[in-house]
Amino acid sequence: MTRAVRGSSVIDAMVAAALAGIALGALAAVAALSTGSLRLARDTGTALALAGERLETLRAGQATDGDDEQVAPDGTRFRRHWQHAGGRGTPRRLAVRVEWPGHALALASEAAP
Repeated sequence: MTRAVRGSSVIDAMVAAALAGIALGALAAVAALSTGSLRLARDTGTALALAGERLETLRAGQATDGDDEQVAPDGTRFRRHWQHAGGRGTPRRLAVRVEWPGHALALASEAAP
């Protein structure tokens, strides 16, 4: 082998290693993004279930406003606030808001008197 050929194979190896590093870095970034998205989807589903459960309780006749806190198995804290208005011959307006770190979800509905 001549010197020029040996030198070019070292450069080829260095370029290949750099490209592999860039590809692995991009893969790690995508994995981190997808993990965050999955966590948000899980937390949103939990918040939606908590809000729906409270709306059903309000529809069933509970006539008090209030709030509480629920903790998910992974330690995420969900704070619920609920209120109602109306009634006495008009539909009752029901509202539930669920908050967790950095996010919130609100549901509203009406119930027959």
